[in-house]
Amino acid sequence: MRTYALAASLAIALSSCSGAADNTPEMTSDTAVKLTPIIENTEFPWGMTFLPNGDLLFTEQERGLRIARGATGEPEAVNGLPPAYTERQAGYLGLTLDPDFESNRKVYIAYSKGDDAANSTVVISGALKENGTELIDIEEIFVADARDTSLHYGSRLQFLSDGTLAVSVGEGFKYMADAQDPTKTHGKIVRINSDGSIPADNPYADGENGHPAVWSYGHRNIQGLYFDADTDTLYATEHGPKGGDELNIITKDTNYGWPLITYGVNYDGTIITTESEAEGMAQPETYWVPSIAPSGLTMLNSDVYPGWKGDLFSGGMNGPAGLKLVRLDLEDGKLIGKENLLDGEYAIRDVVEGPDGHLYIATKDMDGIFRLDIAE
Repeated sequence: MRTYALAASLAIALSSCSGAADNTPEMTSDTAVKLTPIIENTEFPWGMTFLPNGDLLFTEQERGLRIARGATGEPEAVNGLPPAYTERQAGYLGLTLDPDFESNRKVYIAYSKGDDAANSTVVISGALKENGTELIDIEEIFVADARDTSLHYGSRLQFLSDGTLAVSVGEGFKYMADAQDPTKTHGKIVRINSDGSIPADNPYADGENGHPAVWSYGHRNIQGLYFDADTDTLYATEHGPKGGDELNIITKDTNYGWPLITYGVNYDGTIITTESEAEGMAQPETYWVPSIAPSGLTMLNSDVYPGWKGDLFSGGMNGPAGLKLVRLDLEDGKLIGKENLLDGEYAIRDVVEGPDGHLYIATKDMDGIFRLDIAE
C-alpha cells in the first residue's frame, strides 16, 4: 500500500499550445488517500461494473469477460463471448449493465470485431447466467463503420434515463475527417435502444442527412462516459492528440469540433489547425495540455471521501504528466477546479464507484484493480 498526502495549493492550469489558456484552477487538498489492492491477477483490465450482489464484472482487453466474487480474490472467466480482434488498442473494451439487470440479467459489451483489413467497434448484449460464469443469448445490436486501423475505438457505454444506450465510437485515427460527417459513425456518440433499434428522436433518425444512430459528432476518441441521472447530464472525456484532451457535456446534435478546432497539435508537433474555437462548435468544460489520456469517468455519490460527493473522477494514462486520478470539482453543475490524485504513479484505465461507496480503479500497466481508501 502507498499513502499519498496532498498538500494545499492553488495554481492556474497550463496554457495550451494554441495560445488560449484553460482557466480551470488546479486545486489540491490535505486529504490523504491510499490504494488497497483487491484483485491482482488481471491482464489489461479495461472496463468495470458492479453487480447488485457486490460481485465485480470486468473486461480484459485480450482475455474477455471476468468476474470477481465479492470484488476480491481470484477472478473467474465468463464464457460465451464471440472472438475479438485484439491488435494494439483493439479487444474487449467497455461494458455496462441493463437498467433492469436484476430481472433480465443483461450485460452490454463493446469490443473490436474483424481483422487487420477491416474491423469495427461492435456492441453486443447477452444474459449472464446465475452462476456468473457464462454469457448466453448473445445479440449484436450495433456495428460502427469499418476501418483498417487498430486504434481509437472509443467503446464506453452508458444508459440514459429514458432507457436508451449511449456508445462512444472513436474516429479510427486516420479517419479523423469523418468525425465531421454525420453520415459516418467514426468520431461520434451514437444513441440506440437496448435492442439496437433507433430512437425516434435521434437527430438523423430518418437517415436523410446523417446516420440514424448518431447523437453528437466532432469527437476524436472518447474513453470516459458518465450519465448523471439527477441532472440529466451526459459527461464525456475525450483524448486529444498531443495536448487538448477534453471534458465535455454531451447534448443532442452538437458538433464538438474535431479536427477543425483543437487545443492540441500532431504527435510530431505539426499543426492540425490554428483554430481552438469556432461558431457552432462546442467548447470543452476544461481541457488538458499536456495530455493525460483520460480514460474512465464516474461521479462520486457517497460520503466516503469528505467533501468529494458530487465530483467527477477521471483516470489518466499518459506518462509522465498524465499518470493520475483527476478529481473534477463540481459546484451546482459547474466545474470550479481540478485536483490531481495519485500523481505520477499509475496509468488508470477505468474508475467506478462500488456499492460500498468507495472508488475502484483499474490500472493499465500494473494489471490490477484497487480500492481508493482514506489513509489513517
